[in-house]
Amino acid sequence: MKNFSGPVKKSSTVLTNDPNNPQVKLVLHGTVKSLIEVRPGNVVSFRGMADVMNQQTIDMVSTSQPFHISKIESTLGDNITHQLETVSEGKHYRLKISNQIKHGSYSGFIKCLTDHPRKPDIVIRVIGSVEGEIAVKPPTVLIGRLAAQQPIRTQTVRIINNRNKPFQITRLSYDQKLLHVSQQPLPRDQGYSLEISPVLENIPRGARQQTSVGIETDVPSAGEQQVNVLLVNTQEAGASSVLLAPKEESEGSHAPGAEKPEVVKP
Repeated sequence: MKNFSGPVKKSSTVLTNDPNNPQVKLVLHGTVKSLIEVRPGNVVSFRGMADVMNQQTIDMVSTSQPFHISKIESTLGDNITHQLETVSEGKHYRLKISNQIKHGSYSGFIKCLTDHPRKPDIVIRVIGSVEGEIAVKPPTVLIGRLAAQQPIRTQTVRIINNRNKPFQITRLSYDQKLLHVSQQPLPRDQGYSLEISPVLENIPRGARQQTSVGIETDVPSAGEQQVNVLLVNTQEAGASSVLLAPKEESEGSHAPGAEKPEVVKP
């Protein structure tokens, strides 16, 4: 079985002409043994604060014939570093992976190319969700009128100190034509809540657009944090667009051959 290891159970039903046993169920139990074992698994996760993250180790051990790793490819760029060690030539290799960013998220894989005829590569998936001393939760929000009959949606974002130390928000930057942001201290944690709501009168019907809220604090190492905001103003069901024309517009200003647009007067 490709890309599978460990206990396996398969069953089948056999139809017979025995009136006392018209059906017989066969159950097969077994264990799939990998050609190359990946310990403790082929997924590596970095979560939490960067300065307390430990290096992660993956061991690749042959259970059959000898193999060698000829090349390592990665889709993770500068987010991580990796180092390959030989524990036992042709038998056991160790891959050490370290996070390199101070805050942010990433996802990708490391591929170890081998000379094993039946296992040409070993793929290790790497996921990172790295926070600094100041964390924004959640980092992305969706607000606005999501459906015609629903109330306007707002979102609350928490700005917290992962070391549980007091701090101050020194500056909030955002487009006041699109957003209203109110700030309140958290009752039990060292941090603040931001209530983010849309200014819908400045967002066209049927529009979807992105903006952000920048957050600066008095924590020198934190830098500017950001909340990504997706604004939605759904067109009302059955609503038709109305073409507005200024009173001074000439009769020849509309498209040739088209009907003259109706002027909606205040």
